[in-house]
Amino acid sequence: MATQQRTDRSFLSGLTERVTLKRALVVYFGIGALYIYAPIISLIVFSFNEGGITAPFAGVTFEAYAELFSNEAVRESIVRSLQLALVVTVITTVLGTAAGLAYRYDFWGQRGLLYLIILGIITPGVTYGIGSRLFLAELLGFSRGLWLAIPVHVVWTLPFAVIVILAGFPPNLKQNEEAAQVMGASTLTTYKEVVLPQVLPTVLGAAVFAFTLSYNEAERGLLLVGQETTMPIQVFSAAASDRPEPELFALGSVTTVFSTLLLVIAGLIVLRAVRK
Repeated sequence: MATQQRTDRSFLSGLTERVTLKRALVVYFGIGALYIYAPIISLIVFSFNEGGITAPFAGVTFEAYAELFSNEAVRESIVRSLQLALVVTVITTVLGTAAGLAYRYDFWGQRGLLYLIILGIITPGVTYGIGSRLFLAELLGFSRGLWLAIPVHVVWTLPFAVIVILAGFPPNLKQNEEAAQVMGASTLTTYKEVVLPQVLPTVLGAAVFAFTLSYNEAERGLLLVGQETTMPIQVFSAAASDRPEPELFALGSVTTVFSTLLLVIAGLIVLRAVRK
């Protein structure tokens, strides 16, 4: 009996040593990643399925993509999303860069201003969309349309841009600027030759993030764009049908790959700026 107990304790001790916290976390991460990315992978795989959007996989076909790009409504919604995202990106980049440069100095209310900017992330999108519709369209009387969604998108993208810029700005930027001014450089020359080269990679990364967020945003502008639907809203409309069409899978695949590439590019740009 004693020998059996020692054997059991030895087995449990060896099992505990093998199942370390690190390995348990790796397994947990793997399960979580599978749960998150399995729907995305299945979306992309079945967009090429010859047998439609249900299992089994019958063969490879590009018919769904041909139908997608021949759909005029989808093409127009993509163009609108790109137009809106470009305008929002320019506004967000300018405001985010100005905020990042301002936060190099101490000023009254800087913490409250930062909290106010971050509030755009915390506020639920549906709630903000309803409030924006009431304020902009009903109270102020603006006609609903694509461009009415610009301020709503900026409120959503600006906090991310500010966070990226504040994190990516070099810590010695202010000292370099002051050193250039001490050496006789004008304000314009200082910004052109000293500040801009150091902050440009981070600003570009923030711009790509803002573009991606605006391009994929739907719920905040849903009640503001009217009949000028954007790509995400078009996707929601198609997904609400009883049986989604294969072209919806193709559109989701194209959007996923496009957004992922943009985020990877933005991440690489910001990482490169931080390392420098």
